[in-house]
Amino acid sequence: MHLEQINLSYVAKEDRILFRIGLAGETPEAEKSEVRLFFTRRLLQRMWPTLMEAMATHMRLNRPEAAFASEEIVSMDHDQAINNISQSGNFDQAYQADNRKVITGDAPLLIETIQFHLQQNALLWIQFYPTAGGTIDVKLNSELLHGFCKLLIDTEKISEWGLELKMPKSSETYVPSHMLN
Repeated sequence: MHLEQINLSYVAKEDRILFRIGLAGETPEAEKSEVRLFFTRRLLQRMWPTLMEAMATHMRLNRPEAAFASEEIVSMDHDQAINNISQSGNFDQAYQADNRKVITGDAPLLIETIQFHLQQNALLWIQFYPTAGGTIDVKLNSELLHGFCKLLIDTEKISEWGLELKMPKSSETYVPSHMLN
């Protein structure tokens, strides 16, 4: 199975963010499935800084020559990835929930812990640990990772949790005060 689509939405009744991972089989005839996970405010508040550091570290592993400017490069990569996703129309496509078998049970799994695994020349590997036990492993390429971040930012705004999630700022938009004179 491979990742086909991801979706994040705020569920007010639960005061949680629902993360849906749509999976497709290796062939077009194969059954499609879905994994449903819940993020709490506390989890997202703790996960976001770690996710930003994991992205910067992953970039430094894969581009050691640019390690001195990791935040700027992450910001530029983010802008480029979001632009690519927007131009391809993927943000405009509705999540395709029809004909998907939910493999995590009737209720979404409540995520308790998240671990990031970083290796050079490999996808960013995220392990989600539900309170019920086991793990859900997701490997994201750069574009999907930045899309996931944008969806987290947008969904957190809708939730009104007040976390104000942001990507690192590019140095192009920041002028240190000593350079203003």
